[in-house]
Parts: sequence; C-alpha cells; structure tokens
Amino acid sequence: MIRESDLDAAVSQNLITAEQASKLREIAHARVRQPHGTNERFNIVNNLAEIFVSIGQVLFFAALFIFVGSYGANAAIAIPIAGIIAGWAMAEFFARYRNMRWPAIVASIAAAACTAWLVAVLSGGPNARNVETMWQLSAVAAVLSLALSLARYRLPFLILPFVSVLGALASWALPWPREITMVVAGAAALTVAVFLDLRDRERMTRSSAFAFWLYVAGAPMFLHPIYSSVTSPGQSTLAITAVLFVAAVACIFGLLLDRRSPIVASLLYLGIVIAWSAKTLSVSPQIQTALTLPILGVGVMLLGVWWKQARAAVLGTLPPTLARRLPLTETR
Repeated sequence: MIRESDLDAAVSQNLITAEQASKLREIAHARVRQPHGTNERFNIVNNLAEIFVSIGQVLFFAALFIFVGSYGANAAIAIPIAGIIAGWAMAEFFARYRNMRWPAIVASIAAAACTAWLVAVLSGGPNARNVETMWQLSAVAAVLSLALSLARYRLPFLILPFVSVLGALASWALPWPREITMVVAGAAALTVAVFLDLRDRERMTRSSAFAFWLYVAGAPMFLHPIYSSVTSPGQSTLAITAVLFVAAVACIFGLLLDRRSPIVASLLYLGIVIAWSAKTLSVSPQIQTALTLPILGVGVMLLGVWWKQARAAVLGTLPPTLARRLPLTETR
C-alpha cells in the first residue's frame, strides 16, 4: 500500500502533481471506507509466525511448571504464581511491544487460568469445606484478570472467555435457576454486541471485532436454555414448531445484523428436529443420521452461498429509515 509519505515524496520529485496525489488519496479513502461485503472479519492471528510463537509459549509454560513443581511442599502455590508472572510478562511484551495478537491472547488466558488456580489453592482446593465457593472465587479471579487484560490490551478475542466465565459465575452465584441466568447473560451480551454493531455500521473499527466475539459468546448462552426448555421428551408437534420458530427468529436476527453466530447456535437443535421428524416415520437410527447431516449441510451451504441475497430480501421488508440504521453491507 502506498503511504502518505510516498505520495509527498513523489510530488516533491515532480513525478506527479499535487492534484494527482490528492485524487489518489481520494481513491484510496473511498476503497477503505467501502462496506465490508458479505464476510465477517475473523482475524485473531496476524500470521503463521504468531502460531509458531504460541507453540513456544505452551512449551515454556510446561517447562516452567515442571521446574517450579520440583520444589516440594510450596509447589502448589509457587507454580500458579510463576505462571501469573510469566503470563503477564509475555502479554505485556507481545501486545505492547511486538503487536503480536495471538501470543498476547495466549499469555493473557494463561495468566487468568493461573490466577484462578492460585485462588483455588488458597481456598483449600479439592479439600475445601465448600467446593462450590472455591470454584466461584476462582471464577471471580479469572474474570478480574481477563477484565484487566481487556482494559490494557483491548484484544477483542478476550471478550469471549470473559463473557463465558462471567456467565458461568452468575449462574452459580445467583439464587434463581441457571437457565434464567444464562438467558439474561446471553441477552446482555447480544445487546452490547448490537450496540457496537450499530455504532460501527461500516465495521471499520475495533468495535465490530468486539461485537463479533460477543455474538459468538452470547448466542449459545441465550439460545441453548430456550431450546432446551422446548425440546422436552415426547417429541410433540408443539415442540418441533417451537424449535423451528426460535430458529427462524435467530436466522432473521442474524440476517438483519449480518451475523452468522445466532444461526450456527441453532444448528444442533435443527438437527434434533430433523431426527425427530424422521423418527415419526419409523426410520432407523442410521437413516436418521444419514438424513439429518446432509439436510443441515445443504441448508448451511445454500444460506452461505446466497447470504447476500437473503439479507437483501430481509432488509427489503423493512422501512428505509430502519434499514439505514443497520450495519452496511453489500446487498446487490
């Protein structure tokens, strides 16, 4: 890509005029500001070198734990402390000085896991009087560590483990049924994701990347308890209808916001419905599987290939004032 300094140098050397340089800038700016097309951005690794480095990180942590663990009685506390120090040192180096995304993510997650490990040991471990409280305290420690990493490094992928652990913690700590907690937590994650998507309609900033992982975390948390509540034994027509209705709503929601995560979260239960339908026809289990997987596979492929056209059809049913508030994508 041509830099601003290159254009300035070309003008100073009389290779192009200032007017031509200005027009080149306008062309580049127009290209960058175009809608992102039909593909969600999925970028957690910059290059193969980052995967190579992360393999070295795993080997380093394994060697560190073995080395520190050789120091006898204090090893149970010394190992997670060493992991926390190494994790934060690596995260700081890779995120702040090397701009290596995936190694920084690996280090941040390792630091959070070791923090939870340390709290679990200090709380009594498997021999604690209240094992559930020990797990809750460990989850709190992991959430706080991940929150600190998010605030310092702003790595979008970290929102996925953060929301997942936070949802699990809430389901443990709150007095009402876990299904209700998961639905509320999933709805909260999806609400924040929608807010970020609408704020960054062109998906040019980091907000859209945070939104992507919030959808990935929030959609299963929100949909799984709902599906579980309607897929009761008996395989009634009402249950099948309820699953199909929820899946249709999730599909429309995904198309409106140009996000595939809600649809992916519905695939398992759509497969259950297809298997139920085959079972009512007295089809053998082998044939049920042979029918379920191809039907799902073909449906996903068709929706993937004609996603743009499907989204255009859905947006076409909305008032123009509402459609203009949704994320910008190519619909033709």
